[in-house]
Amino acid sequence: MPAATYILSVMEMYLKKALDRGGGIFNALLITAAASALTLSSESCRSGVEKGVELCLKVLIPSLFPFMALSAMAVKTGLCQALGRRTGRITKRLFGLSGSFAPIILLSLVGGYPVGARGISELCDSGAADVHQAKKAAMFAVCAGPGFLVNYVGSSLYGSTAVGLTILAAQVMSVMIIGAVLNLFDRDKGNYNSTKESYTPPLPISAAIVESAYSAAKGMALICSLVLIFSAATGIVVKLLPEPARDIWIIMSEVCSAVTLTSGKFPIEITAFAVGFGGICVHFQIFSSLGKIKINKLLFFFVRIIQGVLTALLTKLLSLVFLGEEAVFSSSAVGSSGFFGGSVISAAALTAVTVCFLFTMKNNGR
Repeated sequence: MPAATYILSVMEMYLKKALDRGGGIFNALLITAAASALTLSSESCRSGVEKGVELCLKVLIPSLFPFMALSAMAVKTGLCQALGRRTGRITKRLFGLSGSFAPIILLSLVGGYPVGARGISELCDSGAADVHQAKKAAMFAVCAGPGFLVNYVGSSLYGSTAVGLTILAAQVMSVMIIGAVLNLFDRDKGNYNSTKESYTPPLPISAAIVESAYSAAKGMALICSLVLIFSAATGIVVKLLPEPARDIWIIMSEVCSAVTLTSGKFPIEITAFAVGFGGICVHFQIFSSLGKIKINKLLFFFVRIIQGVLTALLTKLLSLVFLGEEAVFSSSAVGSSGFFGGSVISAAALTAVTVCFLFTMKNNGR
């Protein structure tokens, strides 16, 4: 077993034992602390929730809902199944997954963070994919949607759709790279326990529209609820932490607040990292969407860190080629050289480190 995988497994084992032994006490203390914070900082909590509501109404729903509904439409009308039959061979060669995963990977790139996890869970429940394939796909089929990146991050925050497209391209590339590397060192990639492909009879267009709207509404309700919870916590935490720790909390906890902060305060690489990482709020959405599929959450977190770093590196390189460094970083209050050293050599070195780390993840948390 690779050293990194062994260390992660041991850490998870001890964490589980600690939580099992003191789970009741820990939960009681956590709830008591949360209740105390809500009581003592009710104004900060209320302010955080108000910002969360505004974020949901002005950013998340307009950016994500149309793409989530469109993604559901693509499945329910049979478009994704037809596409999967044509691209299944590529999916098997590149990611070591059955052809039924092809439309799911595409939907994860188009629909936003939780869409891939939902599709993976449906494939596994229907018997079209085994648990090993589902766990592997769940590790890399994580991507922000083009509506969020182009409309909000690009147009609203940076005033340029080209910036949003650049980050989107970098993130898609990082997803493909991570999926291919995980497959490259997966010893069980050729052993498929299920031989049938996923097939859902297409619905009439009228029924597909209704069910797609319902599915997208349910998804948005879950996403907005989690955003409100994290926004309330952020409203309290930012009053208690000094600025460096406060910024780290915002970047790591919720992606919408993270990109809003980083777009005006840090280089664009930090925004790209926040998008690639996704935020713990998004991680919770994915864990919930996976249903019965249990993945190594610690490994998932580290892969998200790697995806964030890789997205940042690729954004840096793409922006130098297509946008010009001066135009991209003119909206930032911080120079870009402080994050990556500003050289292609340093970017290549970090990319090599990233690949070496993924190389150790052979067993994919199993």
